[in-house]
Amino acid sequence: MHEEYGLQFRSFVPSLMELLEDADGMVRDCARNTVIELFKNAPNAAKSDLKKQLKAFNVRTTIVSAITSQLGPAGAELDPIDHVTASPNLRSHHSESTTSTSSAPARPVTPVIEQRVLEHVDPAYVNTVRELEDTLRDMHPFFEGKESEHNWLKREQSCSKLRKLNAGNAPSDFHDAWLIGVKSLLDGILKSVNSLRTSLSKEGCAVVQEIARTAGPGLDPMVEILLQNLIKLCGGTKKIASQAGDATVDIIILHVSYNQRILQHIWLACQDKNVQPRTYAAGWLKTLLKKLAHHKNQIEHSGGLDIVEKCVKKGLTDPNPGVREKMRGTFWPFAQMWPAKGEAVMAILEPAQLKLLQNDPGNPNSPKKTNPVARPGLA
Repeated sequence: MHEEYGLQFRSFVPSLMELLEDADGMVRDCARNTVIELFKNAPNAAKSDLKKQLKAFNVRTTIVSAITSQLGPAGAELDPIDHVTASPNLRSHHSESTTSTSSAPARPVTPVIEQRVLEHVDPAYVNTVRELEDTLRDMHPFFEGKESEHNWLKREQSCSKLRKLNAGNAPSDFHDAWLIGVKSLLDGILKSVNSLRTSLSKEGCAVVQEIARTAGPGLDPMVEILLQNLIKLCGGTKKIASQAGDATVDIIILHVSYNQRILQHIWLACQDKNVQPRTYAAGWLKTLLKKLAHHKNQIEHSGGLDIVEKCVKKGLTDPNPGVREKMRGTFWPFAQMWPAKGEAVMAILEPAQLKLLQNDPGNPNSPKKTNPVARPGLA
């Protein structure tokens, strides 16, 4: 009747909400299908109001998910995994306005970084800016004060919700409002990152990683405080949290705009008293060098080349063998970009260190890569 005669159905919505929680499963299914049919072509404001009604009537989560998944905004039919991959392209016009090198050739991607795959989350869609703002505002009370038994789970759920929103249409359809909302929650996200509860810390890191991938240079104003907290996390005693911090710093460096402060953070990590940040710093530097392999003037003009050279020297002569090994893999991209600097670094190494460096798999002229002479077969 609604489709044929344009019958207004708003007055029936409360009754449908009650039927969604009926004791009979067939009634619930029928009510769910009716709601989907009525709202699938409704305006975004009506869909937003429906979500409020579902929450007000305390409809079970599985039913809410089944309904909202069918009511995504127009053009949101992308597969969730493809949507995450495609979303940076949808926001390319924002990136162009924030970087002066948008017309330059695409920067090379570091394969190692892109292999860091997070657990998939289903996207959550919002229909209006007001709905997005209300959703983010509802999270603020959970992050107030210190972490406790009463709020840590709410914080973890809020981080999961942020990941779902990031995988949905918020970054593309409401780009500015989304970034403003993320910035307003940054203190709470960092509290989660620094939590002693591993699951909450991992979820906080996952939020930062995924927002860095979708926002790119839009995250630039938050990079400084993010790196301070994440590098501190890398020096912690919990291995899982430390590795999550390492992966998050790597992804941030790969996707945000370059500035000298990033190199300064890497240099400080190279001097850290803990082994983990010193080890991870070699990987972060390698990511940065590969990212800027065709734009090395950005490092040179900012005075960053001296810092890069200091990091490489420090890592290659570090007391810890693991740090030295990791930096050997970073040395060769450095030497390919600045051959004279590479020769100068090799000249200060002891013979044993130099031999290990030359035998490193990253060396394009490594003796180990030469084809061995075939031995004659036995007669």
